[in-house]
Amino acid sequence: MFRDLKVSLYLTGFKNTITAGLILILSILIYSGSVKADYATILIYHKFDEEKSPSTSIPIEDFDNQMRYLKENNYNVISLEKLVWHINNRVPFPEKTVVITIDDGYRSTMKAFDVLKKYNFPFTVFLYMEGVGRYPDFLTKQQLEELKKYPKITFGNHSYAHKRFGRLIKKMDRDKFRDLIIKDTKKAEERFKKLLGYRPVYYAFPYGEYNRDYIEILKKLGYKALFTQDPANVSHNISPFLIHRQPIVGNWGSLKHFIKALKTEALDVEYHYPDVGFLPQNPLPYIKFKLRDPEKYHRCEIYVSELGWKWAEKEGEYLVWKNPPEFKRDKNRIGIKCRDKKTGKVGTYFYLTFN
Repeated sequence: MFRDLKVSLYLTGFKNTITAGLILILSILIYSGSVKADYATILIYHKFDEEKSPSTSIPIEDFDNQMRYLKENNYNVISLEKLVWHINNRVPFPEKTVVITIDDGYRSTMKAFDVLKKYNFPFTVFLYMEGVGRYPDFLTKQQLEELKKYPKITFGNHSYAHKRFGRLIKKMDRDKFRDLIIKDTKKAEERFKKLLGYRPVYYAFPYGEYNRDYIEILKKLGYKALFTQDPANVSHNISPFLIHRQPIVGNWGSLKHFIKALKTEALDVEYHYPDVGFLPQNPLPYIKFKLRDPEKYHRCEIYVSELGWKWAEKEGEYLVWKNPPEFKRDKNRIGIKCRDKKTGKVGTYFYLTFN
């Protein structure tokens, strides 16, 4: 919103025009109180008080305690729009920045809504468009209307059919896969517009699964930001088309894990091998990461879901795990963690691969 803004000041009798670039700097100071680089934590929830879904639900009392923790400890809870603005403009986040998201649009979202209103927090709901307004477990049209009235809510697309799209490309022709994603997304958008009156610009991958083709299609369809379920915090230097979120569900729904997620730094990763999606070969010759600012960190370890953690070897500008064992699982998260020499905090980065 500051890009086209110009402010004129009169200094020593001369009229000086402050350009958009300087306004951007001023806006950072006004917005954050400092220009100190930091990270943001994007929380992801699904269900509340649903004992039949222990892996995706948390007690509403625990959710209330978490929101109270944010309030009492002066966390900067911002909207999804502000988060994306920071990323697009490469503007450092204010310290202790948090974004709250809820996936699917289950009816128990209304319980969370009561808590979020109490603390006056902005939040986003990513809607499973085939389910909302139709199926018994999901938000009704009336509930969507009630949510719409809250000025600090954002809605996003969570697909129409809510399938594990990220892995389907291996089972079909590439053109058919791309056509499937386009059709599902447009069908979701039509229903989204019918229910909410506008087209969505934010998208959360169903089951947190994605691949490069999937990402590129959604970019071409005009989405401003895409969100995963990879459990890491985000730097303002990341791509808006692969934004991590911290799942606060099931065993990860405790206040202890919640606080740990808030206090984990984001690692700036410039390059990694293998890429997201399907492995180019199995076993791999190596797993490799390049950090943006490697001198800040030490004690780095590389992670694979089914293999656990291994100390990283330094190879020039890269951190490497050489000759990892063959992957047996059809899906793995690969990640890296390092300790910040100055703060002593651990920073992490994760992404998804398929076998």
